[in-house]
Amino acid sequence: MEEQSKTLAVSVRAKEFVSYHCSCCGHCCRHIENCVMVESLDAYRMAKHLRNQHCGISSTDDVLLRYCEPMPLTDEGYPIYVLKTVGADATCIFLRENQCSIYAARPRTCRLYPFSVGPGERGRDFEYCLCFDDNQQHHFNGGKVLVKDWLYHNFPKEDKEFLKQQYLVIPEIGRLMHRMPEEMRQAAVFKILFYHYYHFELDQPFLPQYEQNNRSLLNELRKLAPSE
Repeated sequence: MEEQSKTLAVSVRAKEFVSYHCSCCGHCCRHIENCVMVESLDAYRMAKHLRNQHCGISSTDDVLLRYCEPMPLTDEGYPIYVLKTVGADATCIFLRENQCSIYAARPRTCRLYPFSVGPGERGRDFEYCLCFDDNQQHHFNGGKVLVKDWLYHNFPKEDKEFLKQQYLVIPEIGRLMHRMPEEMRQAAVFKILFYHYYHFELDQPFLPQYEQNNRSLLNELRKLAPSE
C-alpha cells in the first residue's frame, strides 16, 4: 500500500529566500484527489479562459460540472469545489503530457505553490507559508526563490481583494449555518453554491459581482437562521 504523503507548512516572510526549483515534471499535479480547491475567482477565470479557447464552455456552471466536484468543508456542510482527478495516480484533469493545459488560468493553489496564504495577524492582511510535501522533496533543491518576487508574479491585487472579502464573509456564513436548524442546512448549501460559484457574468468584472453576491447570500442565510 502506498504511504500517504505528509505536508509540513513553515511560516515565511516576504524578504526571505527559500530553496525551490520547478523542473516541469508534473509530479505536483498527481496524487491530488480532493486537494486542489477551486474558489469563486478560480472558477470565473477558468471559465473565461476555456471559453476563449473554444472548449465548449460558456459559464462557470460548465466548468464546475465538467472539471470539478463539490465536497463539504465543515460539519455543517459548507460547500467547496475541488478539481477532478483521473487515473490510478489521481492526476489533475487538466494535466496533458506533464504540462498544465490551463496554465494561464490555473487555480490560486497551483499558482502559489509551494507557498500558501492565510489570514494575517498583528495588522498584516496575510500570512505566508512554505509547504513541504514528502513526495516533492526534489523541488526544494537546485534553486532559490525570493518570496516577495514569487508573490508579485503569482498573487495579484485581484486575488488579494478577493481573499480579503472571503475572509470577512466566511466566518459570518459559518456562524449562520451553526445556528441554523439541521433541516435548513441543505437549502443553505444550495444558496452558497449559487452565490459563490454560479451567479457570475463572464463579461462583467468579478469583484463587484462577488461583493454583491455576498450581500445577497448573507441576506438569504439570515432568513434561514433563527435570531439570537
